[in-house]
Amino acid sequence: MVKLPFMQPIVVGLVLLFGGAIAIVATGQQKQVATPRHLHHEHHSSTPTHDHSGGAPTTHAELVNSPTPISQQPTTFTLAIRTHTGEAVRQFERFQEELMHLIIVSEDLQVFQHLHPRYLGEGQFQVTTTLPQGGSYTLIADYKPAGAKETVAMIPIAAQGTPPASSAPTAQTTQVIGTTAVELKLSQPLKAGSAVEVAFRLRDTTTQQPPTDLRPYLGEAGHLVILRATTPLKPADYLHAHALDRQPKETIRFMTQFPTPGRYKLWAQFQRGQQIVTAPFWVTVN
Repeated sequence: MVKLPFMQPIVVGLVLLFGGAIAIVATGQQKQVATPRHLHHEHHSSTPTHDHSGGAPTTHAELVNSPTPISQQPTTFTLAIRTHTGEAVRQFERFQEELMHLIIVSEDLQVFQHLHPRYLGEGQFQVTTTLPQGGSYTLIADYKPAGAKETVAMIPIAAQGTPPASSAPTAQTTQVIGTTAVELKLSQPLKAGSAVEVAFRLRDTTTQQPPTDLRPYLGEAGHLVILRATTPLKPADYLHAHALDRQPKETIRFMTQFPTPGRYKLWAQFQRGQQIVTAPFWVTVN
């Protein structure tokens, strides 16, 4: 992640991405032109359908009217979605039950937040959150303008405060979150460019049985966010997968495809009653 002071202008540049382009525009506000792409996986499909093409992007996301975040204090972020000519994008389509999914991650990928900003109208979304530690973060705005492809924009920010001590990634395949044990199960060794089924087996730690209170989360059996461990993060480093079944079961399955070799972090999210269970895992892709 680029370590920039909050609201510092971004240098003009052009990054080629799978034959498409991300244009980074220099202004007095932080602005990231977004990459349109298909991220959805069809239910019951055996292969993922990522599309990083689409030619020149037509919208971008700006972070406006926001103070410098201070760790452990609430901060309100306002994001404006605009066209390449600066006009507000006013119409959006819901996907996974929301108009925008905002992922916030720290540079070391230890902090993960999955938020749903409130739409204010005139292309502006707003959310208030607390960043637990100082240092560099990336805001990943995932939205779908009406009649257009699902689009991802990434905005780097910096929060005041002391960054935590560095921690090495672990290869644990089981995480216990509250009273839920989540076990990662892979259908095959991870190889870049190959479709793979990623499954998660859930157990209640009290009864040692499958949870009986599982509910769909955002209209799916579960949600899976994947990020490659690299700096700075780019839209190509972000994946999300949809569960192959709508109704949650003991084992919840996803199909995905890792584009390049490297270290990746996975956050699997499920809903038990009114509680969202988020289980993080590190994997290596050859």
